[in-house]
Amino acid sequence: MLIVTILMIMAWWLIILFFAFILQLIPLKNYHKNIAKVQIALSSISIILGLISYFYVKINYSSGIFDGSGWDEEWVALMMLFYFLCFMLSLVRLYAEKKASKKKIETFLLRAEEYKLVKELDFIMADYLYSPNIKSYCEFDRGVMAFTGGMPKKEVDCYFTCRKVKDGIYECISFEPLFDEDKKISFSKIKQIVFLVVTAIYFALDVIDTSQKYIYLSKIVEGLRLILLGTFCCNIFYRVKGFFAKYLFLFSILIIILGIRCFFK
Repeated sequence: MLIVTILMIMAWWLIILFFAFILQLIPLKNYHKNIAKVQIALSSISIILGLISYFYVKINYSSGIFDGSGWDEEWVALMMLFYFLCFMLSLVRLYAEKKASKKKIETFLLRAEEYKLVKELDFIMADYLYSPNIKSYCEFDRGVMAFTGGMPKKEVDCYFTCRKVKDGIYECISFEPLFDEDKKISFSKIKQIVFLVVTAIYFALDVIDTSQKYIYLSKIVEGLRLILLGTFCCNIFYRVKGFFAKYLFLFSILIIILGIRCFFK
């Protein structure tokens, strides 16, 4: 049982690294060229670790070593489904990157007053791949520049390296603030790093709790799950236009409060 616990913790931590690269929290040479390959590697290793865990549970389940734990074939298979989904999304991204590499790359120097960052709720995918439901883009004199990775948190003077999707629509591959003070790690980046670290701790505790149930540990896992979910939703809906978004933001705060309450049951 210890083997499965360790393997599954490692698998989840690789998936967290997967998302850390998506958010550009980890430096990577030639980011737009190598990100899909890194994601495929991380998700592939997670699948391999999941497969080892699955067959270990399948072979040894009847021996009784998993009695009292939450491990079974169905539960491990469910986790592997998520790893496989990350792998498939990475393949789609790699295909799209190969296809898009033929398109023209342009670099723009935009002053803070020359563009406007926009964030609004939209449940319809836009004209480019990877468009999130919460659209993050900027409007400037040539049209719209979509951010599929990192983006400035406010309008500052930047160099934007973009790929032309079609007339009037560009995909931002990377951006570089013009002034040194803008290159320092932002509070937003710190929040993202803290969120991923806490998420890594949560998954480790959750896997341990699945292996062997402890009352107090279960309360901590339940509380962290709700707090992380609420925090994630708050970040999505914060400063998003529309009444529905405001309602979901308040509901996210309620989820965080319920998570904190779990610690004191």
